[in-house]
This record gives sequence, structure tokens and C-alpha cells, in this order.
Amino acid sequence: MANRMKVDCRKYLSGKRCTMAISGALDEIVKLGSLNTKMHNDHKPEGEREIKDWIRSNAEAAND
Repeated sequence: MANRMKVDCRKYLSGKRCTMAISGALDEIVKLGSLNTKMHNDHKPEGEREIKDWIRSNAEAAND
């Protein structure tokens, strides 16, 4: 079984006041988290690598 990780955007400042938490395998939350930032937070595609790196470095154990 893969280690479950999570990113909870409520912990971080955002202009859109995100209330979402994502958990799953690290590669899944990186993909879904970067898609969310593009769709809902107006991030530009040229910043996608930085967003994915940020998600990887801020993911924490889901403990479930």
C-alpha cells in the first residue's frame, strides 16, 4: 500500500480562500493540486513546475 500524503490549503494564505484538502499518493496530490491551482487560483501554466515542487515540499503524512 502506498503511503498517503495530504495537502490542506486552509493552512496557507490564498486570494481565493481555499477550503480544500487533498490526500492520496504523492504523485496523485501533486497532479490534482496543480490542476486545482490552475482552475481555481488563476495560476499560469508557466509556473506549473514551481507549484508542483511547492506541493511536494509541503505535503505531509495523512495519518489514516
